[in-house]
Amino acid sequence: MAKILALAHGNSALSLALTGVTVEEVASQNTVEERLRDLLTSDYDIVIVDEHWRDNFSEWMQLQLGRHKGTPLVIFCPSFSEEDPGTDAYINAIVKPAVGFEIRLD
Repeated sequence: MAKILALAHGNSALSLALTGVTVEEVASQNTVEERLRDLLTSDYDIVIVDEHWRDNFSEWMQLQLGRHKGTPLVIFCPSFSEEDPGTDAYINAIVKPAVGFEIRLD
């Protein structure tokens, strides 16, 4: 079974936790970047990052993610603060081929 970890906050953390994904609730941009830096060399298969954090990544982190190959697969999850009917389709289009099962967020 795939090892999945999510870095999120607020409603996104709660929504992802309800799917059964392990969630680390992060409170600041620096914390997200430090944790993600460590996770890029971890044994996780997938790391889900709240899209809210991606918009403010440092240039260094953007370069690291652009160069990163292999596992973990880093994907960005849209924020759950607003109702978006395409969220499930977006997550499943990325996650299902990688792990072989569908995640439903109801």
